[in-house]
Order: sequence, then structure tokens, then C-alpha cells
Amino acid sequence: MPPEISAEKLRGVLEVVRLANAETDLGSLITLVTQQACALLSADRGSLYLLEKETGELRSSMALGLQGKTIRLKLDQGVAGLVATTGQPIVVDHAYADARFYRAVDEATGYRTEQILCVPIKGRRGEILGVLELLNKPTGFTPEDEAVLGLLASQAGVALANAQIYDGLRTNLDRLSRLMKVGTAISSELDLDALLRTISQTTSHLLQAERSTVFLVDRARGELWSRVAEGLDQQEIRIPMRVGIAGSVATAGTPVRISDAYTDPRFNPDVDKRTGFHTHNILCAPMRNARGQVIGVFQVLNKRGGDFTVLDEQLLSSLSSQAAVAIENAQLYDEVQRAYTELRVLDKMKSDFLNTVSHELRTPLAPILGYSEILLSGSMGQLPAGCRRGIEAIAESGKRLHAIVESLLIFVRLDQGEVALSREPVDLALALHKVVESFHAKADERKLQLAVEVVEGLPQVLADPQELQTALTHLVGNAAKFTLAGGRVTVAAKPTVEPDGRLAVEIAVRDTGGG
Repeated sequence: MPPEISAEKLRGVLEVVRLANAETDLGSLITLVTQQACALLSADRGSLYLLEKETGELRSSMALGLQGKTIRLKLDQGVAGLVATTGQPIVVDHAYADARFYRAVDEATGYRTEQILCVPIKGRRGEILGVLELLNKPTGFTPEDEAVLGLLASQAGVALANAQIYDGLRTNLDRLSRLMKVGTAISSELDLDALLRTISQTTSHLLQAERSTVFLVDRARGELWSRVAEGLDQQEIRIPMRVGIAGSVATAGTPVRISDAYTDPRFNPDVDKRTGFHTHNILCAPMRNARGQVIGVFQVLNKRGGDFTVLDEQLLSSLSSQAAVAIENAQLYDEVQRAYTELRVLDKMKSDFLNTVSHELRTPLAPILGYSEILLSGSMGQLPAGCRRGIEAIAESGKRLHAIVESLLIFVRLDQGEVALSREPVDLALALHKVVESFHAKADERKLQLAVEVVEGLPQVLADPQELQTALTHLVGNAAKFTLAGGRVTVAAKPTVEPDGRLAVEIAVRDTGGG
């Protein structure tokens, strides 16, 4: 039968639970629960261990009396490891007489453990989240103490799970924010050295590592060489492609996590010897371009406070992808600059060609059009009907060619920025009528109907009168050209309002032709 818990202790548990449920910061919650548990049960010290599923270890960064020290235990070490494994509480009255007691922690801290009360902390589905361990109560731990601590741990488990979720979300948001900053740096920086140095420094801070190094692949020489490496003071490091962890990652194209570098046969200590740096653990990921080719390796060294995790690996892979994009962007930028220079040369050649052709065509057109008009006017005598039709065809073709030449000249001037548009008030209704009137003769000849539809009270517009007339003439002329005999061409204008609220005038040329 479970021991009865006093009302005073129940009130104490409820108060701790109330405080725990109000705390969302994981570190503060662990400190709160540990301190309150020690105070509630009059224990000298306490520790709250969290179970790291990836490593299968218990880790405590909060142990009363051991400020600034982190304790790590395997699941087969000590009372805490046994409680995490079995999910059952354990009470020890004489620690050094119990074979389950793990003395290494006392030896490392100088503390002497006498009594132990350790209970599991479980989540909503009964999974082990960690253990809560209290040490040394002068009168010894009682069955009631075990029941109280078990009740407290069961309630704290919910708050702990919530805090872990919140802490994970906050960590992920922070990392995503930093990734976005790196992305911004990539999009705005085209100096490769400066760009990768920024990414390298950001990575070290983001992954809580001592150093980061970027190795690029030199396929011509079969080497990896570092262009950005923290702590190298601009030293360039070159290593054979297949040597070391970086070489292994570049060759295999898969990321690598190593807890102890010097015990891994792939580790090349030459760089450490050359720089005086000592590598403990390594996280290394390939950089791939858009075609999936490995173009470099991103290497991060010595994570503070532990080993690199799967989440760190995922984050570095994302950063490595962005670093690869930076390299590709720099190369593309150089290619674009070269292409732009070539394009400017070709564009100038095009403009010179059009300018020359336009003027060369314009010169012989003047006498052709002039003599055609003289002959058709009859001032040199009446022409036979057959000759007249031929000269009319010459005149019509000359006018079309003249229009093409003028269009080419306008295009050249616009392309070279030589056209300066003036802005002055224009009576649009009057301008539309003038343009339409100029096509009446041609419309009558082809039996076309021309119409102008203008809303009464149409406001004046600011425009270049000459260029506006040219544009309208081209629009109406194009419509008339492709409208069959008996068809209709309508030029309309009406006031309208732009999406930003400004007043404007909409001009439309409609025809009954095909298309």
C-alpha cells in the first residue's frame, strides 16, 4: 500500500507544479524543479538528468552545488542510469556500500554521497524523459519522500515536455533566422572570400563550434584547398583530394560526424600540427552545385559542450548548399559580366548597322519620291494609263519604304537614348480626329469606315504631341492595313482610374480585321 502523503507536502508539490507550469524556458525550469525538490524534502543536493535519445546518455547541466559543471552518464552507469533504464524509483541508504553507486562523479567533484533518492521523469505517453535525483538527507529518505518526489516528477514531466517543445521551436526559429541572414548575405555579396568568411563565422556561432573551414575542390590538381578558415590568418591549406575527413567527404559525397577525431583513421593531423590547433570532434558536409557535383566541403570543428547532433548535421547541410550557391553565383556573375561586355559590343554594331542602312536607304528615296510626285502631278505632261499605274506603284512602295526607314531611325534614336520626350498638355480628342482624318482618303479607297468615339469632356493629357501622333498613326495605319474592304476601324478614348488612384485616359483602336 503506497504511503500517505501529508497535506503540507501535497501543498508543496502543488506549488512547485504551479510554478513549473508557468515556466517555458527549459534551463530555468530544470533549475526551479531541482531547487524546489531539495527544499521540499530537505536534501543537500540534487540533479535533474535529461535523456539524450541520440547518444543514449543522461546529461545534467543543473546540479546543485556543482555550478558550471556538466555531468554525463551512460544508461549502465550509477543509480540514475539504472532508474532511466528500468523506469523504477530507487532509494539508497548507504551509497558506498551499494554496488549500483557510480563513484566517478564524487571523485570528479570532491563531494561525498551518502543517501540517494532517484525517480524517473516520464512524458505523457510514459516515455522516459530523464531522472530527478536527490542526495544526502540528514535523517535519511523515507517512503513518503519517495512518494512525494515521484508525484512531483510525474507532474514535472508534463511541464518538462512542454518546455522541451518550446525550447526546440525557439532554437529552430533562431537557426532559421540565421539561415535567412546567411541567405541575405549570399544574395548581396559577390566577393567570394568575404561571403564565405561571413558564412563560416555564422556557422561557428550557430553550431556553437570553435572553428569552421571551407575547402574548395581543385580538380585539375586533385586537391582540396581552404579559402576561408577561421584562425588561419589568411594561410592557404592544400591537401590531397582523398586525404583526411574532408577528403573522404569530398570523395564519398556524404556528411560525417566524428566524436573523437584522433581515434578515427581517416583523420589527418597535419593541419593541426601546422596551425597549432587541436581538433576534438568534427562535423563535415559536402557542398554540391545545382548539377549535384561536389564542389567543396564545409567542415566545423569542436562543438562546445558536447558532440555534434543530427540537427547540427541538417543545419550544416543547408548552409553548405547556400555556400555552394555562393560559389556558383560568383562564377555566373563573372560569366554574365563577360557576356554583358560582348553584348554591348554587338549592340553597338547593331545600332551602327541600322543607322548606316537607314541613312543609305533614305538618300536614294528622296529623288524617287520627289520625281514620282512630279510625274503624277502632270506638270511634265499627261502619262499613259499603263505608265501612271506603274509610277503610282513606285510611289506607294517608296512611301512604305520611307515609313520603314523612319521607324528604323526612331528605333535607333530610342535605343541610343537620343529621344527626349517633352511633356505638355494635349487635347486628345483633337489629336485623335487629326490622325483619323489623315486616313480618310485611303479608307474611302478601300471602302473602310473610320470612327472616333470620345467621351464628352475628356480631360487634357500630358504627353509629347509629336511622338503621340506618331504612335497613334502607326496604330490606326496597322488596323486599316489588316481590315478587309467594308470593315470598320474605331478609335476610342475614355477616362479611367489607375490601381494607385491616379486619373488616366485609356485609348483603344479596334478593328474588324483578323487577329
